[in-house]
Amino acid sequence: MNTNIKEGKKKWWQKMPDTYVILFLIVVAAAVLTYILPAGSFIRETVEGVSRPVVVPGSYKVVESNPTGLFDLFVAIPKGMSASANIIFIIILSTGAFAVINKTGALENGVGSLLRFIKKSNVPGTLVIWIMTFIFASLGLIVGPEIQIPFTLIGVSIALGLGYDLIVGLAMVMGGGYMGWAMGPINASIIGTAHSVVGLPAFSGFGFRMLLWFVTTCVVASVISLYAKKISKDPNKSLVKGINTEGLGFEKSFDEYKVTAKHVRVLLVLLAMFFAIVIGASKFGWYLDEMSAVFIIGGLAAGYLYGLKTKDIIDGFTLGAKNTASIALVVGIARAIQIVLENGMIMDTIINSISEPLSALSPTLAGIGISLITAIVHFFIPSGSGLTVTMMPILSPLGELLNMTQQTTVLAMQARATIPNVILPTVGATIAMCGLARVPFEKWVKFALKLVLAVFVVSWIFIFIAVKINYGPF
Repeated sequence: MNTNIKEGKKKWWQKMPDTYVILFLIVVAAAVLTYILPAGSFIRETVEGVSRPVVVPGSYKVVESNPTGLFDLFVAIPKGMSASANIIFIIILSTGAFAVINKTGALENGVGSLLRFIKKSNVPGTLVIWIMTFIFASLGLIVGPEIQIPFTLIGVSIALGLGYDLIVGLAMVMGGGYMGWAMGPINASIIGTAHSVVGLPAFSGFGFRMLLWFVTTCVVASVISLYAKKISKDPNKSLVKGINTEGLGFEKSFDEYKVTAKHVRVLLVLLAMFFAIVIGASKFGWYLDEMSAVFIIGGLAAGYLYGLKTKDIIDGFTLGAKNTASIALVVGIARAIQIVLENGMIMDTIINSISEPLSALSPTLAGIGISLITAIVHFFIPSGSGLTVTMMPILSPLGELLNMTQQTTVLAMQARATIPNVILPTVGATIAMCGLARVPFEKWVKFALKLVLAVFVVSWIFIFIAVKINYGPF
């Protein structure tokens, strides 16, 4: 008996602290670095066609240090929440809108009826995973990760209905959506901004990147499918075994679900919200504030069309705010890391230090090196456009020096400016989606690391090919 007890105990290295603790420790580490690293700064200038000031290559210089004090460390957290306000609001409002929709029963009955059809038609669960992954990867071609946050609940419901776990649902949405955004050929904040900085035609090199997007999506769907197959054979291998899924899954048999005329109205509203987001983002430049408005309108329309009373609709939005309060706090702490580094004047020091070793590498190794260094810097600068205007002016002349085409340099930067999003605690959308799916961040990272490594390998192969073919503007 004593032997069994010992075997059940976790070793110290197997015990992961809570997400709040992990993020706060990173904030503390960032503050400590402001006392260790020299403060420095690049000169930045405004460039026509680029919304943010860009770095002037070779302009780095040491400046007076500004270490982060104990009180400033805690001030960075509310500042982080303030800086992440639009992300926090879309989480609260979209969750509120879905709470109203859930009150009508339309989503549960709609998805339940769909899954009944899938099971009766003997459609393999693997095929559903591939279809869902490609749907969200296609959405990722147009909109960024933050806008896909609300769809986490749909992915999780489908995965649970198919007999899988929370991670499969989260992976279909986040894995597909993030990698679609990462490798897509029309990513405005990364590709559009980078092309503006280096002077290439906007969104040039489309075909090569579209092929990369397709291959990447296939790899992501394969990784998810392999995990799903493993836990189907042995549920004890689920990384989220024992986590409460009440309110996310289906408590009735699929035969009991039925879509009524009133449910159809609500589902049409949900579909209209989806298309409004896609069209608004692609045609009118909508972002988080406009998306939040769509969810407010959609929640109200769904409630009234179903016949809910105003009080019930208000209760739904209130429930959304209540359930996402903890997620909002996590997002704020994550953003505080960047604030501490910027206020401590060591962000540019880190960037300058890790980019210098690239100058001694061959073109192929330099391309891989650029991707790795961009991934490291991305931890500290979670904003895609912010990272691009910081890194591209430094990487562009370096690429030319190493006989790399500008398009290849952009490709190398693009891959690592977005792929690590799924495991970075500094990316608010990642933390938010884990929270909505009830997947502890450390459990998600254990799965997502395999996803990231697989996509890294794919991107390196494409970087190698780009170097060999002198990947050009078209």
